Amino acid sequence: MRCAVRSARRSIPSAASPASPRERHGTLPAPAPRLLESLRHHLLGGETHYPDRPGMVELRRLVGAALPDIGHPERGPDGVLITASEGESLFVTLLGLGAGKGTRFTGSPPGRHQPLFDWMGLARADSNAAATLQYRDTIEVGAAERTPDSPLDHSVPCVHATGSSLFGSPGRTSRVDVPASVIVIGSLDGLGQMLPFRLGFVAAEPATLAGITKWKQASSICSPAPSQRAALWALGARP
Repeated sequence: MRCAVRSARRSIPSAASPASPRERHGTLPAPAPRLLESLRHHLLGGETHYPDRPGMVELRRLVGAALPDIGHPERGPDGVLITASEGESLFVTLLGLGAGKGTRFTGSPPGRHQPLFDWMGLARADSNAAATLQYRDTIEVGAAERTPDSPLDHSVPCVHATGSSLFGSPGRTSRVDVPASVIVIGSLDGLGQMLPFRLGFVAAEPATLAGITKWKQASSICSPAPSQRAALWALGARP
């Protein structure tokens, strides 16, 4: 299954993921010398490319603790999964929820993730078809606001895509009281000091996250240790 999923991921249109940091920021700055020193310190200490598969515990703790800043429930480390990007977060979340060809969804237009929805065969529910998933994009995509005003449908899983709004990057927060059952995905690209490294995250109730984590492990095993260390460094962790 692992090989099959990896092959599938390679065939996903590149537009299924948000624009790369290079595309958004132009020429990327070289990593800060002190960051490189920190990465060297941990590498020489025996930290390999493959850290704890759900993500480094301290990084998961910091992500979970920051979620209320963008209008979502706080999570402990067992409620956060670190991924390579928001695109991968959405991919493994949809797989973990059993979504695929024929799945009907309500809520926001997929926007930047439309190619992934198309590739997986997801379609918007019409008045004659019951939805099995609700999708919400709570950030601004260009000049268009993707945050819907419709109420949450508590009868089906709900995925909130938050882009890079965590840790202070410009974005929109949720306009409603978000229940604990909502699955939150996003990227850590708002941490400008960690460029050119990239990461994403999924935050959910631990029981729900367990099924999503299995697909993350099948698709890319774990997120690279240098990227996670860069995020921790940007958040103040030293060395």
